[in-house]
Order: sequence, then structure tokens, then C-alpha cells
Amino acid sequence: YPNLPNMQFVSLVLLFIMPMKVRLAGSPKPRIVYPRLLEERTSDGRIVIHVQDDLTLYLRKASVAAPTMRLLTEENGQPFTLFYTGADIDRELYEDEEKIASVVVTTHINGVHMEGLVGPQHRIEPMPISGRELDGAIPHAVYEIVQEESLDKIAFNKAKPVTDWKLYQEWHTEPQKVPDDVTVEVFFVVDNPHSSRFSSHEGLLSYLCVMINSVNLRYSTTAFPRIQFLVTGADISKNESYVDLHPVYKEYMYDVRTLRNLMGYAFENNQKFGDPDVVYLMTGREVYTVFNGSFKEGQGISYVSGICTYSKVALGEDNPGLYSGTYTLAHELGHVLGAEHDGQGPATTGHPGALSCPWDHGYIMSYVNNGPSHHQFSVCSLKQIQYVVSRAGEACWATKSAGYVVNGQYPGSLVPSVAFCKGEVADKDATIDNITVSATTCKVRCHYYKPYLWDSGLGYSVTQKYYYYRDFDALDYMSCGGAKVCIQGRCRDNPSMRPSTAIQCTQLLPKRMGSQM
Repeated sequence: YPNLPNMQFVSLVLLFIMPMKVRLAGSPKPRIVYPRLLEERTSDGRIVIHVQDDLTLYLRKASVAAPTMRLLTEENGQPFTLFYTGADIDRELYEDEEKIASVVVTTHINGVHMEGLVGPQHRIEPMPISGRELDGAIPHAVYEIVQEESLDKIAFNKAKPVTDWKLYQEWHTEPQKVPDDVTVEVFFVVDNPHSSRFSSHEGLLSYLCVMINSVNLRYSTTAFPRIQFLVTGADISKNESYVDLHPVYKEYMYDVRTLRNLMGYAFENNQKFGDPDVVYLMTGREVYTVFNGSFKEGQGISYVSGICTYSKVALGEDNPGLYSGTYTLAHELGHVLGAEHDGQGPATTGHPGALSCPWDHGYIMSYVNNGPSHHQFSVCSLKQIQYVVSRAGEACWATKSAGYVVNGQYPGSLVPSVAFCKGEVADKDATIDNITVSATTCKVRCHYYKPYLWDSGLGYSVTQKYYYYRDFDALDYMSCGGAKVCIQGRCRDNPSMRPSTAIQCTQLLPKRMGSQM
């Protein structure tokens, strides 16, 4: 990879929306469940929770938090860095790697509280309650997580990045003696439209941990080395010098320029960020790009093979609280770790590329969505990630920070289906009318209507409703009928895939160790 720093590529996701008319009736409702603690500790240290018929979680502790976590914020208009103890965060985060569940679990005198992802496409959260619950069990709502269909392209970035010897690791032409496991340290930059939706730092950090936990499950098939991500902190300061906004529509952010600005921003703040391997901008704004001379909506953008270099940045949309950006996060991190889009050749000499893995097969590094494969990496992606990470060198493999932990929560177990559809449809005039989930495809169909006022020509107006629907990918652990849930695009009782991810994060921020300017 001697030429890699001068040949970075940019990956970006384009989104096209085509609403369809349909007339339906019905009321959208989440699935109501009553989780019960069946066994507090098994012989291997797991806790067993029965969520609903044919869905019993065997939860183990997970860890995605560094021992020491940093939060960059502002107090009285001045930059301020807070440090937290990761051990205080991973107390209540658990995961079931077979069912791809990542949840925060707390036990109370009146029952079990669960919040997080109970699968790739479903989230769970406690419901508001009053009085006695069902036989002492607390009611929870299970919601489906929807993802919009996207179109992706690769753009060539001719700009030569400025490198610094502390940031840029010289790529080795031959693989080094790679450890069995490599922890990739991820630092999040969270813009104001996203971070402002959370009432506390604790809630935001827990949310990021749940997302990374879900991503880790998708990386469980990586090998030699096995890749896992660690959350090292977040920057929620109001200084958004990296953002390039549309001149008229300020809620839109231009992807290419923002990514370039983010690269410089990450470089300038590398020490404050703790010298992470990857810096990821989680944005609550709309991302737009230029495609074939026209403005289009986007979802994410990143530099391929940027890990541990000056170009170690990526960004992606997320509707805060809905986990809608989980797939984009997994995809863009795949680019940063060296994976091209399926069907593409290598960008540099020696890189394996992905020509032998067709785009239409619909794995993670493609935006074709054929179902379960959409949540898995192709053989080509795994080889490319192995190729790049094995040449990154010891300085990149080393874990520099003391991370942050999250246990057992997944998007599908946290986001209400109505909120999910409202967030994905994103039309203030739309009223969600019905929500269905296909057991065959694990697609969430959001049915909605919009009112239109017509002049009858007889001296009065008539309001008519026009009906539409749109399909989205279900979030992990969204219900898909009966006692089944969607997990990595499949509707199943007992998932066969059991990733070996470990992630922990608690809903409560750890105790503050100290602070500094």
C-alpha cells in the first residue's frame, strides 16, 4: 500500500424515494410483550429472559466501551472535556449473539426492564405503566426498525492528504504478525441536530454503544484478525466548522465537502479525541450529494482504507432514537477498513478488490437488498478487510484508550414502529395509517395518507385522503408475526448465526472521573 495515502476513494450512499399509492385501513400497533427473568445466572454466567413465545434471550455481558471514555462538550461557551469510567457503564448491557440482541437490562422489584435491540430489525422499550402489571411482568413494546432503499456510488478524490507521522502509519507490503483479535477504536462526532434530541449525555452514549454493538455482530465473521469496534468517546461541542450546509436549505449537508472538512477537523483534534483509529460523524441532518449533475439525497460517505491514516473519517445519517443509521454505520466502517463495493475491482495494486462478488447478491457492501444477506459481508469484503487491517501495523492494532461498554441492546427493541415509520417517511403532512412486516422479506411497510383540499366548484371545499406506502428494512429484533422477530433480515425463532461480539453500554453515564479545559 505504498501509494494508498495518495489514492483515497470516497464512498457515498444515494437515496431515491418513490412513494406508491395504496388504500388500506387499520391501526399501527407495536407488539406488546412481558419479559420475564427465567434464570439469573446459568453455568456460563448468562441471564435468561423470556421475551415472548419462541423468543428467549440468553444474555451475556458485552463490552464496547473503553476503560476511560471522553466527552467533548462546552460549558459557558468554552471547550470542556469530561472523563468517565467505562466500568460504570457496562454494568447493565447484555447481548445474545445468536439472536443478534443488544439490550440494557435492569431488574426492579416489579419486574425486568429491557431497552435496546432484540434483533437486527427490532427494538424493545418499556411501556408507560400504572398499577399492577401482568403477573408482576412489566409490559414492553417491540418495534420494527426500517431502513430506506439506497443507491451507492464511488467517487475518486484527487486531493492529496497532508500526513503527519503521528497519524499516518506506513502501510506494509506484506502482512505482519497479526494478533487474533484487533479492536478498532471509534470516536464519534455528533452534530447538534442529532445530539440535541437526547435529554442527557448518558442517553446519547448508551445509544451509540447499542449501535456499535449491533455493528459488531455483523463483523463476527471477520477472521485473522477478528474485528471488533470500541467506542472511545464523543464530541458534542457546538463548533461545527466541518459542516458544509446547503446555501438555502440549511437542514441539508453536502457530503463530499463535509467529509473533507471532517478530515481536517479530526486531524486538528486528534489528541483531544484520544488518537482513535476511526472518526465517525453521526448526523441528524439530511445528507445530499451531486450525482450525474443533479442534487440527490444521500446517507453516508467515507474514504476507503482510511483506517489509522489522515483519511480515517466517515459520516452517516441517523434519525436519533430510531437506530435508522445502523446499517449505514456498518457499511461505511467497512469502507474505512478496506472493503470496496461488491463488484468493483481493486483501487491499488495488490488489493484483492471485489470483482468476484456480484453487486446484485446484496451483501453489506452493496445497496441491493435481497433479505438476510444484506446484513452479512461477502467473502470478498472479508478478504479485503483482512488484507488492509493485516498491513496496518502494530501502532494501529494497539488499543490506546480505555473504552466504553454496552450490553445486549438492539435497535428493534428500542424504537416504536409508529415512530420508526414517522421518522423514515419524514413528511409532516403524512399520517401513519397501518404498519405491516413481511415474514418473508423482513420489510416494514409503512402505510400512510396525506390530506388534500379540493374546491368542489359548488361553493364549498372537499378534503380527500390520498394513500401511500413505503417499504423499509426491519430493525434487528422487530416482530415479524407470531413469536418471531427479524434478525439480520430473516424472520426466525431461533437464529443460527451467533456472532462472538462483546459490547457493553449502560443507559446511565458513568461517574465523572474529572474534567479539564
